[in-house]
Amino acid sequence: MNSLRRVTSLTITFSFFIMSYTGILLFIAPKGRVANWMNWELFGLDKTQYTNLHVTFMVLFLVGMIFHLYLNWNLLLAYLKNKSRQFSLLTKEFIFAVAINALFVVGTLYYWTPFDQFLDFEEDVKSSWEKQAKKAPYGHAELSTLEEFAQKTGMNVEKIIEKLKAKNLQGVSADKTIEKIAKENGKSPSELFDMINTPKK
Repeated sequence: MNSLRRVTSLTITFSFFIMSYTGILLFIAPKGRVANWMNWELFGLDKTQYTNLHVTFMVLFLVGMIFHLYLNWNLLLAYLKNKSRQFSLLTKEFIFAVAINALFVVGTLYYWTPFDQFLDFEEDVKSSWEKQAKKAPYGHAELSTLEEFAQKTGMNVEKIIEKLKAKNLQGVSADKTIEKIAKENGKSPSELFDMINTPKK
């Protein structure tokens, strides 16, 4: 039993640290459309990978906490007893814990200070990436094939292909998405857009 307790405690500790780490990076990461367009990465991982890690470790943390509660159920019940050693949900510790969580829920949903300042700060951080990245011509343009991209932007698809091939890009074809061509050539969709928009000399 002690071995299981140790494994459970260490698992939720490690998963907590990884979940916190990925949460912080997702806090500062650009919005999805910007991250995809500029091929945003940090420490070798993109936003989708950080999101996937955050979700899977959240599940691991949740399962670990269920085991932790099961293994420490008697101790948890002890926290819910008053000075007379009787079970009660009206202990000052229980009420205080519920109040803290309720404050965070209500404060976040109703945008109270200082929750509003924190959330605005997150928005400012995410928006700062948009200033660095050249704006996409339309939302999720990277998911369009070159043919669709040409139609939506009023360009000639053959001229687009010609420009990209002139930059030594491989696997360029009208039925491939900008995202796929960019990945195959180690570029970002934003860089491809710059190549397409560069006037032909």
